[in-house]
Amino acid sequence: MDAALPQFSKVLVKKYPQESDVEFTFHKIELSDKIILNVHTNGIIDTTFDIPISSKAAISSTTNSIDSSEEGLGVEPIILVGDSSNLKIQIIASQIGKLILLLANPKNLILSIGSRWFGKGDEVKDDDFEKLMFVLANIKEIL
Repeated sequence: MDAALPQFSKVLVKKYPQESDVEFTFHKIELSDKIILNVHTNGIIDTTFDIPISSKAAISSTTNSIDSSEEGLGVEPIILVGDSSNLKIQIIASQIGKLILLLANPKNLILSIGSRWFGKGDEVKDDDFEKLMFVLANIKEIL
């Protein structure tokens, strides 16, 4: 009987394969009108975003392909806590928002994430893309 009930809260703990000392805890809390997503890096969260999903973007994502996301519809992270000059973490937040748009019932998102592991926003590292893909894959799994 319980299998038919939606889960209000889900937790996923994963180690980053390239750095065995880095542990991620992905915690999703789903409410009727929004999703709260916490991404702890070794227990740390230092940045919080509000990612509102516009009705236009939600409709576009269900009627068109992912190409509509290239037009920048609906996913504009608003930083609530953290370094607003770190463009790298803002790009990560926007990619997570685009992932939320792909859900059957997209909702506004409150995202809290540990940003230090991704490095400074003005530095580009060879493994930036792999780190982003690791986080997105695990968020997709928890959704």
